Amino acid sequence: MVNNPYIEQVKNHYKILTNLEEIYSIKWKWNSFFANKNPIILEIWTGLWNFFSKNVNQNLDKNYIWMEIRYKRCFMTAQKTLWKVKNNDNSCDNTKLEKYNNNFVVIKDYAEKINNIFDENEINETLIFFPDPWARKKWLKKRLLQKQFLDDLYARTKINWKLIFKTDHLGYFLHVLYEVEKTKWDILFKTFDYEKQWLYESDAITEFEQIFRWQDIKVCYLELIKK
Repeated sequence: MVNNPYIEQVKNHYKILTNLEEIYSIKWKWNSFFANKNPIILEIWTGLWNFFSKNVNQNLDKNYIWMEIRYKRCFMTAQKTLWKVKNNDNSCDNTKLEKYNNNFVVIKDYAEKINNIFDENEINETLIFFPDPWARKKWLKKRLLQKQFLDDLYARTKINWKLIFKTDHLGYFLHVLYEVEKTKWDILFKTFDYEKQWLYESDAITEFEQIFRWQDIKVCYLELIKK
């Protein structure tokens, strides 16, 4: 960790929040932080960075928050997202970048800390794609999508908005379905083979999912809604 070249770059990046006191002080003030009332989309580990950067630049009417704990992923996600704006507009200088990219921020913190980061009914939609399945039996308790996290996220999600989950690990998917039954979430849609469904878009998948397609690995997909 001491030799990690991304530590200082992350700490000094204006689109990455690392100071926990600062992050937690924004709780219930995210609309003020973005200076608008657009929907807030939370993405947790949704690929390496291409998926997030594409969403941000194609949906300027939404605010995106990306959560990750690894320094390199935080830095590369922020840089890739800014680069996509600049690549689409050659006249884009740093001042213009800041103006154009007011709709995203990267948070370096653990997803389990959402209670400290968001207040009730503050998130519109959450995307959690291909989290670590912690497949070994002794590691099962480390899985993010347990009842407590699902309850916490439910409380922080607005009425009629969703949590969307993808995984290539069947055991984890079955585990999540079991945990969901203990919560107030309603299942809107589920499938054990996402690519065969009507909502599948080949140009809207993450880098991990592209790899799984090449390896002929089926992707499980789940949409939960708060009613």
